[in-house]
Amino acid sequence: MSEPSNRPMGLFHLEADLRLARENREREPIKGALALLEAEEADPLANACKAALRGQLFETLEPGNRAAAALSLVDLTGGRLDLAGIQRALAWLTAAAMLRDHPAWQVSWSDQIAAMLDALDGDGETSEALTALWRGALTMAAGILLEDDEAIERGGAVYRRAVERRIHPEGYFRDIADLADAPARYEAQVSATGAMALLAQMADLAGLDLWAYDSRAVSISTAVAYTHFYYFFPEKWRWEAGLSRERAIAIMRREGAFMELVNRRNPPQGIEQFFAEQRPLFCAWGGGLTTLTHGLTPETKRRWRFW
Repeated sequence: MSEPSNRPMGLFHLEADLRLARENREREPIKGALALLEAEEADPLANACKAALRGQLFETLEPGNRAAAALSLVDLTGGRLDLAGIQRALAWLTAAAMLRDHPAWQVSWSDQIAAMLDALDGDGETSEALTALWRGALTMAAGILLEDDEAIERGGAVYRRAVERRIHPEGYFRDIADLADAPARYEAQVSATGAMALLAQMADLAGLDLWAYDSRAVSISTAVAYTHFYYFFPEKWRWEAGLSRERAIAIMRREGAFMELVNRRNPPQGIEQFFAEQRPLFCAWGGGLTTLTHGLTPETKRRWRFW
């Protein structure tokens, strides 16, 4: 049997990831993820992401045609560059990246992506820390689709600066989570951690290792451990009053798909309980249906020794 290919099939997953899912379709968590793959979403971009993935998984063209039709109805260059607009643009790019080898790919999309990247550059650096991280993720995604090494490196620079300056040694994000008594601080911590994980995963598929990047023993794993701990102990969260367990669960349900990516690299202690509550995980702008693409860890080959 031939080895699974390491060819990227999108911004976040490889051909080998799809093969692993196909071979384990009757096994959890893939079985539950497949049921979610077939469920209709209210958001057309979310449906486009699912359709593009469905076409890849089952190696059929029709779902990709539907995804392309949905993307064609969205004016990528006319969107806002605030946080919500950036995340929607990233969802668009997530679906589009899965259609690069599909007959429905439209040449004009490259022009739209380039125009959006120019708008990001021309808009300058935002002073809002969380938005800056997501801008970095969007810049890297656009760079990957355009094969623009400079844009990919700009996204990588956002990641490295965050490790060096934004992640406190305890694990919270400076100027994101540590705004005491401001609303939605845990949500901001989760979102910032997710943006970092997406940057690291995209970079990994582009040949740039950010997962291992650290500064004085601080890395993405520091932020993940902090985020994960307060998911289970929200009453100890000191940055805002009244964070409940129910709300923490809802926040992760909305944007926690990145935890499957983290689990492949350096899982935090107790992540099995997290997955028992949250799987299957899907976020259109947060990595897609990551329980399907990353919910199983490939087996490492064992070396046989006679001594």
